[in-house]
Amino acid sequence: MEPNYYDLIDKNFDEQLDSLGKLIAFPSVSQGEPEEGMPLGRHIHNALEYTLNLASEMGFSARSLDGYCGVIDYGDAEETLMIMAHLDVVPAGTGWTCEPFALTRRDGRLLGRGVMDDKGPAVSSLYALKAIKEAGVPLKRRVRIFLGCDEERGWSCVDRYKQTEPEPTMAFTPDGQYPVINSEKNIGQTTYVKKLTGSEVRISCGTAPNVIPGEAVASLPFTPEPVEAKQGMLLSGTEGELRAVGRAGHASTPQDAQNALLALLDALKEQPLNAEDLATASSLAALLGFDQHGEAFGLDVTDESGRLTLSANMIEWGEDQVSITLDCRFPFSVTPEHLLDVLDEKFNQIGFTRTYQKISKGHFIDPNCELVKTLLSVYSEATGKKAEPLSIGGGTYARSFENAVAFGVEPEGEAAQAHMPDESCTIESVRFDTRLIAEAIKRLAGE
Repeated sequence: MEPNYYDLIDKNFDEQLDSLGKLIAFPSVSQGEPEEGMPLGRHIHNALEYTLNLASEMGFSARSLDGYCGVIDYGDAEETLMIMAHLDVVPAGTGWTCEPFALTRRDGRLLGRGVMDDKGPAVSSLYALKAIKEAGVPLKRRVRIFLGCDEERGWSCVDRYKQTEPEPTMAFTPDGQYPVINSEKNIGQTTYVKKLTGSEVRISCGTAPNVIPGEAVASLPFTPEPVEAKQGMLLSGTEGELRAVGRAGHASTPQDAQNALLALLDALKEQPLNAEDLATASSLAALLGFDQHGEAFGLDVTDESGRLTLSANMIEWGEDQVSITLDCRFPFSVTPEHLLDVLDEKFNQIGFTRTYQKISKGHFIDPNCELVKTLLSVYSEATGKKAEPLSIGGGTYARSFENAVAFGVEPEGEAAQAHMPDESCTIESVRFDTRLIAEAIKRLAGE
């Protein structure tokens, strides 16, 4: 017999989808201009305030931590189960067939920026907790929903949380894959710069360090020569412009994307550029190729935490310099020092100097602990599948706390939707996610 909180989820489901649509409508891209009382910009502020007000209307305690994040509490026990979601999103980018910041229903699916990453799961968490509350499930642990607002860029939301709030007893984030992720690779982001003298090339490509660009355009002082497209991507040239079109994606899964920046560099080296520009384009194209695992750097390493990925995702090329930003998801057997030494050596050889680096340490918790075993059981019983914990290249909030994992919501065996154009999920998967989160709350926090 299904628990009665499943019935309550079904009863509230139309309301839940309506709330999700209102949240998707906020273009809460994580690079807004700060305003007074809105450190991460007006759109993120409005998305946070909307969600906190919604929680208050449900009867929960809800508060903002200086606009960087929000917390929603139910219960007053000393131990805490925390569910971590985020309301900021990556830029829409190109390639959409619908309005990114509106919830579109099509063929049983929901489309919109954030429907998977991570507004949909945030709303599912809230409605799961509402069902638990309405069902009168007694709790031995307080349940807290953490709503971050800077997950896609700087994690200032986590920093602010830790200033005044306690470490949760246990936590999970519905911002990964099913069944459960207990291991996340290290993440390194770097920028390299080369000084130029009178370049004639102009490129501004990329929306964020962790987003593989689906389109890249170079402005040139001539009509480009026709070049054969590679790797299934499209190339087009008009007077003064060379354009490459691929498919945007998440930096942790380059196999699901087509990096248009790499195609553009490969095509640029075939153009009648001046000597300095030709040398720069040719050296970058030779170093990066169409690699996804740092092959040319000698970094193609695999261990029990997974295989290294490396992608060049942003480039700014102007008259006096060119800068390129890379994202690397590297396994535990590769040290940050080794990674930076290898990248520095190769880029120094072609005239580039590192100007920025950010390293996020990987995360691992015992697969036999209560948190992992309980969540695996929740998933197995819901699906009838044997479940084993996963290791990924993505970076979730789980790495911010000692006893934390990622639990859903990306279905097993499906191509990644996060950061993609036409980001989508099925309507029924939203119901499924909400049910599993409610069940996880009952098993981990219920008496």
